[in-house]
Amino acid sequence: MPHTRKEAKARERGGWSSVTEGRYLYCILDGAETRNLGKVGIQGGEVRVLPYESVGAVISPVPFSEIESNLGNILVHQKVVDLARGIGTALPVRFGIIFKTEEGVKKMLSKSYESYRTKLHKLKDRDEFGVKVILNDSGLKRIRESVAAHSEEVVATRKKLPKSGRGTSYLLRLKMEEAIKNQLYKKIEDLSQQIYTRLGAPADERTVLKSDHEQIILNAAYLINRREVERFQKEVEAVRKDFGGEGLIVHTSGPWAPYSFC
Repeated sequence: MPHTRKEAKARERGGWSSVTEGRYLYCILDGAETRNLGKVGIQGGEVRVLPYESVGAVISPVPFSEIESNLGNILVHQKVVDLARGIGTALPVRFGIIFKTEEGVKKMLSKSYESYRTKLHKLKDRDEFGVKVILNDSGLKRIRESVAAHSEEVVATRKKLPKSGRGTSYLLRLKMEEAIKNQLYKKIEDLSQQIYTRLGAPADERTVLKSDHEQIILNAAYLINRREVERFQKEVEAVRKDFGGEGLIVHTSGPWAPYSFC
């Protein structure tokens, strides 16, 4: 509850009370025009652009406490970033950045101004696209069988088994299994790298992201100039055609704000 009439009125106007609230940062925008984007921020806060030189910080008021990292708040954060991207080039920031005052936001803009200008120039007319390549069970089995049948090391070890005693045979089987596993991983890594490189041809930049599942053999982000999107999508389709028979499933997402390249 507001403790004063002044604070209550400030909340009614969109929450711009410097006494009780912080400033939540969504992104840095190319352009210093003061704008009001409406009460579309986290917890219904009024979003506006705070200008500095030739850039602006897209902010809204929030109670000065930790913002819960739930799906609703994350989606609001993303929605505001997308709204800003409809105005001009935007440099998104990660979820949960809060400043005590507007003065703190301005100091941040001043300190990092040249860096922001450079990054905004790099991101102009560009979007992020995500790619996940999944190796299904049948594809994994096929690669394993191929390694077991054609690896010189595995074949040579297997030939020794009939002439070996029980103890030696056990050790040889362990050695063979280890060789299969190592070469299986190498084959998968080679496939991943091949696809990563091919899809990178139309991209300005690319980066590998952490995978959240062992069947995802590639989780990558690509920074694509909007003039190159069609070329990128055609390359994705070509990869699907070339590798689909090997048990690889290619998922794409985007266009997104370029979080991975900030």
